Amino acid sequence: MRLAIIGAGPAGLAAAHALGDAVSVTVFEKSRGVSGRASTRWRNAPDPNCSDARWRYDHGAQYLSPEPGSTAADLIRSVAGDALTPIEGEVWPFGADGVIRPAQARPGGTRWTFPDGIADLGRRLRDATPDLDLRLQTRVSALDRDGDGWVLAGDDGPLGTFDAVLMTAPAPQTAELLRTGAAADLASALAGATYRSQFTVVWAFHEPVSRPADVYALVNAGGGHDVAWVAVESDKPGRAPEGGALLLAQMSDAWTQAHYDDARDDLVTAARAAISDLWSPLPEPAWADTQRWRYSLPDGAADTDRLAAAAARGLFFAGDWTAGQGRVHLALEEGLAAADRIRQQV
Repeated sequence: MRLAIIGAGPAGLAAAHALGDAVSVTVFEKSRGVSGRASTRWRNAPDPNCSDARWRYDHGAQYLSPEPGSTAADLIRSVAGDALTPIEGEVWPFGADGVIRPAQARPGGTRWTFPDGIADLGRRLRDATPDLDLRLQTRVSALDRDGDGWVLAGDDGPLGTFDAVLMTAPAPQTAELLRTGAAADLASALAGATYRSQFTVVWAFHEPVSRPADVYALVNAGGGHDVAWVAVESDKPGRAPEGGALLLAQMSDAWTQAHYDDARDDLVTAARAAISDLWSPLPEPAWADTQRWRYSLPDGAADTDRLAAAAARGLFFAGDWTAGQGRVHLALEEGLAAADRIRQQV
């Protein structure tokens, strides 16, 4: 079987890894790298001593939190080796009024990351998948039927004919691709997987930042605040040079929509004002960065029964939007489950 996987995020790479030598896999990814929204950015910039240093920050998914003993946990452990590192510190909730409520903090399992950033998960999955045909900077723009196969085309022409296709891009992008070809009847099955947009804003400091409490992060419980998440990103290993600090905020969908087309400097200023009732005072930042995610977190799941029936036609689907919740470990599990369904067709 020749299988095309659209998207090199956690779901697509987990499926490719699990299928191993069972099928011939080609992964198409429109961006320059793997891992999707489990993404890490780096910047070379002066440290507090004015020496050149590398700063790293996870501007999408913040950590890994698989259930112990789950298929996702086993997969992460198998590719991570000794590199997997726990994130120390509490996460406390706050309400729409900006009041931090530690008594309402939910006990949770360990949060994990990599010293090189959460994107290292995708790189490790890629490297642990022998003979993987990975096509970066290749956007699939058309999908149509030709006899018993599926023909994929990109912006620059044909990409090949495949016996089956696993679609893992965000649901709105997948639905748009389906609408133009022989699988147009399936596009409506993705309507339930709507997404929240989210701006991530990062500030770098040449000195430690004060904290409102002895926490790693604060999370908005129940909505209603302009800020969804704010954390000391430099609490993670390998993120900031000695003496430096990184603070990262992820903004609410409503705030993001209101500021979607703001100039970058205006956006950074507005985000700093938005976190002022949670995390203040702050020193003057050495620099700042932003990332706009149009499809950040799914608010619901697609019609997975209708999508599962498409396996008879050689079409498969996986992602956090088939799980209905934006978690990296759930995307991994959905990719592994899709691999099992594909294997049954071999």
